[in-house]
Amino acid sequence: MPSSAGLTRSGPGFLGALLGIVFAFFGIVLMVGALLLGLVVAAGALLWSVLRGRKPGPVRFEWRRGTARTWRPASGRPPSDEVVDIEVREIADDGAKPPRG
Repeated sequence: MPSSAGLTRSGPGFLGALLGIVFAFFGIVLMVGALLLGLVVAAGALLWSVLRGRKPGPVRFEWRRGTARTWRPASGRPPSDEVVDIEVREIADDGAKPPRG
């Protein structure tokens, strides 16, 4: 068995094993603390919504990669509901520019 297997990864001998046990203990305490904090926050949010007389809404988790899917106009203004008519003109395929006017 290699010397880096098990709890002796932190160092050789008794000190390495003791350090491994201490780190494992603190890791478990941190994990349980985070779990309890999440449960307390969720219960507090539920209690707050019930005290205000509102039913808690459903929770939907969405993972969005950036804001590329949401369309925003370049000007930063919200799009208006007004329809603008434009004059359509044909463009020749031969590369010649159409006359202006």
